[in-house]
Amino acid sequence: MRAFTQSVTQALFDRGGLKAAFEHVRNLVIATVLVAAGFETIKRFDVIDFPGLSNPRFAGYVVAGIGCALIVLNLLAGLRQLSRLRWHFALQTALTIIYMVFSLRMVQLIILFRTNSCQ
Repeated sequence: MRAFTQSVTQALFDRGGLKAAFEHVRNLVIATVLVAAGFETIKRFDVIDFPGLSNPRFAGYVVAGIGCALIVLNLLAGLRQLSRLRWHFALQTALTIIYMVFSLRMVQLIILFRTNSCQ
């Protein structure tokens, strides 16, 4: 048990695992805010009067699409980093499932807060 604790401690603190986790969460939050902004623009396209923007609904779809692409790229980067770990396959599988569930729930929560906060 002590060897496992030391291994986890080294992975988190000595090899930058904690920093990588915070970077992934930061990137996920930024991409999710982009998706939420795009959805908000699509939802309220009739009241948006932005100079130089002839079709706000199309711009909303583009912004939401870019945000979705960034979320997928961030997920793939996280899965790639998890696959490089020299840990047991079962542990890697569990970490992958936890990472994907956490990412999905965070995206849902941020979109919920962002789109319902203006009402």
